[in-house]
Amino acid sequence: MEISEKISELLQNAETEDLFDKAVAGYLLPDGSSHTVTLNTPEDTVFDIASLTKVCPTSTLALTYILESKLSIDAKVIDFIPELKTNYRDDICVSHLLTHSLDYRIPMKTLTALPPEGILNELYTYQFDAAPGTVFNYGNPASVLLGILLQRLTGKNLQEQGNERFFTPLGMTRSGYNPLTRVPKSEIAATELCEFRHREIQGEVHDESAWVLQKLFPVGSAGMFSCVPDLLKFVKMILMDGKFEDQQIIPAGVLDIVSHNAFPDDFGACAALGWELNAPRFMGTKVSPQAFGKTGFTGASIVADPDKGGAIVLLSNFTYPHREPNADRIHAFRAKLSDAFFEELG
Repeated sequence: MEISEKISELLQNAETEDLFDKAVAGYLLPDGSSHTVTLNTPEDTVFDIASLTKVCPTSTLALTYILESKLSIDAKVIDFIPELKTNYRDDICVSHLLTHSLDYRIPMKTLTALPPEGILNELYTYQFDAAPGTVFNYGNPASVLLGILLQRLTGKNLQEQGNERFFTPLGMTRSGYNPLTRVPKSEIAATELCEFRHREIQGEVHDESAWVLQKLFPVGSAGMFSCVPDLLKFVKMILMDGKFEDQQIIPAGVLDIVSHNAFPDDFGACAALGWELNAPRFMGTKVSPQAFGKTGFTGASIVADPDKGGAIVLLSNFTYPHREPNADRIHAFRAKLSDAFFEELG
């Protein structure tokens, strides 16, 4: 059975199991070609990519500036965000934002009754139990801070930076924040019947804290919308070490950064700068140790393997009409999808 047929069968099974009823899966082959498989929706359907925002564009922008020597991985965050009044404020560096090694123990969804300035104040004044760099604690706060830092570094918001550095040169014409300014609502997948906002969410950011914060700026943790063909271009550029169609989009070296563990071997966590690394819960077991990827709450994921020269991207309406209590079922599907694809690559 061909790869596309296997993926189509998996998507149809997922619909039967009521996991989602709209999805697009796309994959890159070692020869550089890209392919898509759809379920009940066109291949260029725009989805809320949720936490994929953390890598497209946020952390990859940061890595671009680091490789261009415009930003240091050891730069102190307070040099850009002097409002940061947490304990350990003098010790928090860009590296801690990229590796999610700040011990924020505050779910941002609990702050959504606050105005955007109030949410930021909670982050700026939080008192940590552990010193920066001593724990891995994945969440939204580090990416929110990183987005603010990048905006202050460049004087441009994340949409503007994304357009300039990635979306325009890569031809990602359907990608960015606030998709209704670019794409008809009918071409955007609905995300959820939202209890918080008491309406169907379609074309506006799903993440509640990002929705509040966007009144101030596009947010580094969530809020991006994209389609599978666009994301395949983005991932191909990284797998080609920053090149796309003979144009160097990012300085060479980015592939090595995102495919190697940013933590010491005895740290107890495995993650690259900005990306997750070698994570069987959603990558399966057929990838190499250098495989990098990311997931999004709405049913999105990227898995890329530089050793095998391929990648697979999934966008779906997993949270529609209502979110599930945990990500167990979608993680199991992501792993199965990844295994089916990378097993074919050998």
